Amino acid sequence: MAAAVVAGLIPVLYSVAADKSGYYIGRQLWFGLMAMYGVVVYVVNLPWTHIRKDFWCHGNITYSCVIECFETSFSEAVVGTWYLFYFIFLTLFFLMEIFLAQIRHKHSRVKSVVSATEVEEGSLMGIQEEVTCSKKSTVDFHQEKMLLLLYLLHFLLQMGVQCVFLYFLMYRHLPMVMNSIIYCGSDECPGPYLCLIRDISDKQMSIYTLLTLSLAIIFLCLGFFVYSIHHYPLKGLSINKLWID
Repeated sequence: MAAAVVAGLIPVLYSVAADKSGYYIGRQLWFGLMAMYGVVVYVVNLPWTHIRKDFWCHGNITYSCVIECFETSFSEAVVGTWYLFYFIFLTLFFLMEIFLAQIRHKHSRVKSVVSATEVEEGSLMGIQEEVTCSKKSTVDFHQEKMLLLLYLLHFLLQMGVQCVFLYFLMYRHLPMVMNSIIYCGSDECPGPYLCLIRDISDKQMSIYTLLTLSLAIIFLCLGFFVYSIHHYPLKGLSINKLWID
C-alpha cells in the first residue's frame, strides 16, 4: 500500500514542480524535497516491516510470553510515527501553497481591474503595466508583506515539527535498537528470558538516515528564514494594514 502511494505521488509532484509559474523562489526545491522525503520514509521502513519475525527468544518460552516481551521492548509506534510526521510536513507545505495562491490571486485580480480601467481610458502606460503584470510569475515579497509572513511562518512551523521529530528519533526510537540483546520478564512470564533482534544494524541505519534528513530540513528552513528576513525586511508592516488588505 505504501509503495503504491509513493509511486503515485512522485509523478504528481514532478508535474507540479515542472510548472514554470512558481509563486516564489525555491518552490521547485521544496517539491523535490517532498518527493525525496516520501521515498526515504518508504525505504527506511523496509527493515522494520518484519520486526516481529526478527525478534526471537532463547529457552523454553511460550508464544504468549514472546509477544509480551516484544510488546514491552517495542512499546513505541515507529513506522507510524514516521509517516505521521511526513504527513504533517506535506500538510504544512500545501497549506502555505493554498494561502499563497489565494492571496496572490486576490492581488492579481485587483491589479487586472486597475489595468483594464487604464486600457479603457486609452492609457499606453496602463497597457504596458498589464503586459508586465501578466508575465510576472514570482511573488514580490518586497511588496506583498502578508505573503512574506506566511512564508516565514511556514519555515518556523516546519523547524518546530522537525525538532519534535528529532526528539522521537533520538530518545524514543533509537534506544529500542541500540542493543541486539534484550532481557525481559514479567509477573506472568517471570523469566528472565534472553531475546535477540536480528538485522539491528539496518534498523539503526534507517533511524540515522531520518535523523540526517530531518537535520537537513531544519538547516534548509533556517537558511530560507534568515535569507528572507535579511532580503525582505518587514519594515513598515502593521497589523492594521494586514487586516485591511
